[in-house]
Amino acid sequence: MLTDSFAQQVQYGVRTGINDNHKKDLDLSVYEIYLHTVPPLYSTDNILDDLNISLEMALGVVHDKTKSSLLFSMGPTLRLINYENIVSVSTGLKPSLMTNHIFNDFDFGGTFNFKSHIALTISPNKQINLGYRFEHISNAGLYEKNPGVNFHYVEVVYVL
Repeated sequence: MLTDSFAQQVQYGVRTGINDNHKKDLDLSVYEIYLHTVPPLYSTDNILDDLNISLEMALGVVHDKTKSSLLFSMGPTLRLINYENIVSVSTGLKPSLMTNHIFNDFDFGGTFNFKSHIALTISPNKQINLGYRFEHISNAGLYEKNPGVNFHYVEVVYVL
């Protein structure tokens, strides 16, 4: 079970993801560690439970078979649903920086990108959460090239 109040939590997590296969010859993997800060920056009641906005910071590595890139992101996460303190759904948008944005013939367009996600989290106990995250990374048209890539993640979260 999730703890009774998300407002009392600090969460540390690790996640790993792969890009989906809609881009030919693109085989990227992502590994991240992250800190999700709660108490929320803003909180109000919704139909199912608290609707809150908190902050997430992540540091990771994106790589293919030949190149790697450090990836840093920080931004808000909006928890949409917290059902029965067992399942939660969240979404977020974070600016991100990549040290290398070109992998083989694939170019993210530039160093500065945005990461948007939706995540489903379940909690088998009070200190461990497990999740799935769908994430899209693109530069929102800031650069001439803006291909965007979708990733599927699994994550394990430790709750203090």
